[in-house]
Amino acid sequence: MRLARLFAALFAALAVSAAGPYTSRLAPQDLRHIRTVAVISAVGNTFLFQHVTNGRLEWLGPPDSHFLEISDWALDADIAQQATQALAKHFAVRPVAFVPGDFSSWDDALLKRAALDLNGDPAIDAYVFVLRDGHYDAIGHSVHDLDGLGIYRCDTRYGVFASYRIVLVDALTGDTIASRAALMPDGNLPWLPVDAALWPKTPNNLSEAQRARLVADETKLVAATLPRTLAAMGLAR
Repeated sequence: MRLARLFAALFAALAVSAAGPYTSRLAPQDLRHIRTVAVISAVGNTFLFQHVTNGRLEWLGPPDSHFLEISDWALDADIAQQATQALAKHFAVRPVAFVPGDFSSWDDALLKRAALDLNGDPAIDAYVFVLRDGHYDAIGHSVHDLDGLGIYRCDTRYGVFASYRIVLVDALTGDTIASRAALMPDGNLPWLPVDAALWPKTPNNLSEAQRARLVADETKLVAATLPRTLAAMGLAR
């Protein structure tokens, strides 16, 4: 277990060292040239089912992970609406067409390329992205990151999580201006404990009741973290 924690700390250090030269909080002078933004939420297109076995050697291999395509859950539309409401107090918010798969994860180089490929309104100064992000397993405390929206299982411990970040990108250059992980007020991963009955036999066998509960829990987690993350970045109050 001590070795597993050592590897987790090493991975976290590498992630920090790979961070770019941007900030997690913007001062008012940093925003003086940003008047119009567009919101792109690409975190709610897939749902992760992650099962971690509680064994001494579980850290040697990947967890049992499966993805379900959930664009019909309309979580991205709800997330974008929440972000727009918070941002509209300070910026003009314009719509922009995009393909969610082009922004499936947070990677500076890929994000810059995809941002520059957007055919957005020339009046848009910056894009506010809501993207999947890897976060330390705060539910079962394994060495495996939790990524995006999903449900987690480890022995008798179950949880629904929302691991994402907000990234502000210059619309003209594609450069990242600011980036911040969405966290709960205590600084931990957004997650809620749930009953084992919420875990389906297979992702494709989700019942309507299970789906409705997952949507409700994810909506609750986003509502608890999205506005406060935008505020912490200096983009909203």
